[in-house]
Amino acid sequence: MTYSDYPQVLQALLAGQDAPLDAWYADPLPPAAAGRFARERQAARRRAAGDRPEDRLLDLLARFHAGKAVEPDYRTLAALWHDDRPAALLELVYGQLLASRGLPGAGAHLDRGFGRAAHLLAPAAYFRVMKRHDLLRLLPTRPQPAAARSLEDLLTEARVIRRLGGGRQSPVIPSPHGDTID
Repeated sequence: MTYSDYPQVLQALLAGQDAPLDAWYADPLPPAAAGRFARERQAARRRAAGDRPEDRLLDLLARFHAGKAVEPDYRTLAALWHDDRPAALLELVYGQLLASRGLPGAGAHLDRGFGRAAHLLAPAAYFRVMKRHDLLRLLPTRPQPAAARSLEDLLTEARVIRRLGGGRQSPVIPSPHGDTID
């Protein structure tokens, strides 16, 4: 089966690879691909209940792309996953899904995920994620979900807001490493 119309990170997860903590998981899928993705994950759940965090994450993403509420999935996984890596991954992905739809709470989840992932990230990934989150904090939120937007679109809007001197940037969670960034 080919997954070429899925974002690269979904292709990797479907191929059984580990989920990178610095990846972006919330880029929208075209409607046909989203429907196929949701059907494939439903069939995979019937065949074998995946117990890897990546399998559960794929199920959450399939529900998101199918336009279904994912907060119940998030709450269930948050209650189950206590180790740093899966808990960080869950917070980062859920924050990304909220951010892609312009929903409140995205920043808090991204910050929690980053705080749990900081010691697990390589230096380049650490700073890439920190800079991305700083930009995403500039975006306005709305009470009702908007159509999901790609990371590229979100960052472009955030850069425009920053350039115009707007936004409501809040400080990054203090790092236990004492890192600084320009």
